[in-house]
Amino acid sequence: MKRVRLWGIFLAILGSSFWGISGPISEALFDQGIKVSWLISSKMIIAGIVLMLVAFWKEHKAILAPWRNTRDALQLILFILFGMIGMQYIYFKAVAVANAATATILQYLSPVVVLIFLALRLREKPRRIDIVTICFAMMGTALVVTKGHFTHLAISPNAFFWGIMAALAAATYTLLPAGLLHRHSPIVVTAWAQLIGGLLIDVFDPFWKEIPHLDHAGWAGYWFIVIFGTIIAYSVYLASLQFISPTAATLLDAFEPLGATVVSVVFLHMHMGFAEILGGVIIILTVAMMAMATPHGPKLEDRSPD
Repeated sequence: MKRVRLWGIFLAILGSSFWGISGPISEALFDQGIKVSWLISSKMIIAGIVLMLVAFWKEHKAILAPWRNTRDALQLILFILFGMIGMQYIYFKAVAVANAATATILQYLSPVVVLIFLALRLREKPRRIDIVTICFAMMGTALVVTKGHFTHLAISPNAFFWGIMAALAAATYTLLPAGLLHRHSPIVVTAWAQLIGGLLIDVFDPFWKEIPHLDHAGWAGYWFIVIFGTIIAYSVYLASLQFISPTAATLLDAFEPLGATVVSVVFLHMHMGFAEILGGVIIILTVAMMAMATPHGPKLEDRSPD
């Protein structure tokens, strides 16, 4: 039993690490002139096709299930538009205008946004632990965006805006499919969302009309994002939930900002001061506190990977 749990932990860490590493790689691709819309549409279409083939192989009878019910179909459409497309576009936009480490750390604030939203929606008075986690999250954010100099921003207002928007978008991505992933196969929902989302972006900006000129390293980075950062990351995260609880998987999501930061520092030579590192650690610990403060905290069980 212990070995099985360790296998689940390994899979969750692997998936989170792949998501995190994809951030700095996308940053390097943007530096080579790749457009955000091109990266998102192409990778979503490819991932959607692969996941749809996997869904057809594993549970072909369930592929059309989300479209047979009007409520589920509408919820899936909203998830595609404002969850899948919105979250991916805003996150990669944040990476493009800021950097991968900052964007990923700020996006990791999304559970705090979910906590505040649910408290307002359910009209429940926040518990003491909720107030403490929100205060810690604000402190960590302040350290990241000011580098400890609280009188001015150490990143551009544009970068700060898109970083916070990434957290809001990730929270929307978490909240919109609530219930949908319980009634239908997660791999089927994600396959439809990736495929249709990519095709919708492609309608306005066809990726096949303007294929970028990349060197061998650039194409290797692109295919890493598609294969490891999207297809495999989702698959191993989903597999990890067969061996560990969703709460444990949420705690292990901390390897996403950790992976983004390490790769940015080592390979992109990004400098991070003590204040930024401390802020990132505080934000990660904040999410860990929230995950352990269940059952009244935000329900993170419906979280799907990027």
